[in-house]
Amino acid sequence: MSKSENEEFFQQRQQLIISAAKVCFSQSGFHGASMADISRESGLGAGQIYRYFESKELIVSETIKSIAVNWRLFLQNNLPRQSSTADIINTESGFWQDWPYQDRCLLLEMYSEASRNQAVRAVLAQEEQLLITELETSLCQQSPGVSDQQCNERIQFLLMLVDGVACRAFGDNTLDHREKGRINGILSHHLFG
Repeated sequence: MSKSENEEFFQQRQQLIISAAKVCFSQSGFHGASMADISRESGLGAGQIYRYFESKELIVSETIKSIAVNWRLFLQNNLPRQSSTADIINTESGFWQDWPYQDRCLLLEMYSEASRNQAVRAVLAQEEQLLITELETSLCQQSPGVSDQQCNERIQFLLMLVDGVACRAFGDNTLDHREKGRINGILSHHLFG
């Protein structure tokens, strides 16, 4: 096997382990899932897993990086297409269709971990800054009469809204649809109007 084939195989195995870890972490949390769970889900023995990751903490860290990057890319692709908040606050809308249930669970777990782990907070901050930079380019061009400060404030508010919906609304089906519509009208007017 050539060096590049070896590296590719190594990366494929790491991705297999991270994918298995995501399944386990979405079901039991970062601290509740065991190496035995990850081993079972990946189909690899524990010894094989340790060839690719020195510890469970490293698997958690790499999984968090993967989740954070996927969340950034999801928002980077979907937020610039919005002209109102209706699809953002409606968890059944097309806006959310590419963010599966497992990823919703992982996002909540990641934010929870960030509250107690500085390294996770740093990863999230880095990905958020990349997202903001990209959104400033795309969203501010869509609103040429808006100052840079106003654009940045709108982006910050949109991110709070998306994070709030991702963390709260998926589990709450009791929200009044008329009230959601009223709130959407207010938000859309101020953010996009």
